[in-house]
Amino acid sequence: MQQYSTLIFIALLALAFYFLILRPQRKRQQAVQRTMNALGPGDRVMLASGLFGTVVSVGSKQVVLEISPGSEVTVLKQAISRIVTAEDEDNLEEQDELDSEGAVVEDVAPAEPELPVARPAEEPTTAADTEPAVEPDSSPTSNSQALPTEPQTSKPQTAD
Repeated sequence: MQQYSTLIFIALLALAFYFLILRPQRKRQQAVQRTMNALGPGDRVMLASGLFGTVVSVGSKQVVLEISPGSEVTVLKQAISRIVTAEDEDNLEEQDELDSEGAVVEDVAPAEPELPVARPAEEPTTAADTEPAVEPDSSPTSNSQALPTEPQTSKPQTAD
């Protein structure tokens, strides 16, 4: 009996795998294939990168898109994610109405990164309590006021 329950469990896992993963994937692939076959000049499409364009010509593996007046780009058919419908595109008339009503329109241009502001070089300041540094004299009597100097290193003497 335990052998049959194990086989039934494995069969149920295989069915779940098929219905949850393989079948939906196959349907998506068929939908994409239908979309690629239905492409024709004049269709508005959206690329996987989010770029919109109008189909100029269709080849066996590639499509020529016009992304702006006079600018054409050749892309692989696989890069096209879908054919754009009227609901996908912004309605310019609605946008004009919103602008005339005084709605705030956001600038869609990417913000430029802020550059650090160049500050003028500041001169070093001294505290009010300290006195300016005094140049050491070469006279032996002023050694007490002289600033400490770097320690002198002597070379070890080597026998010749």
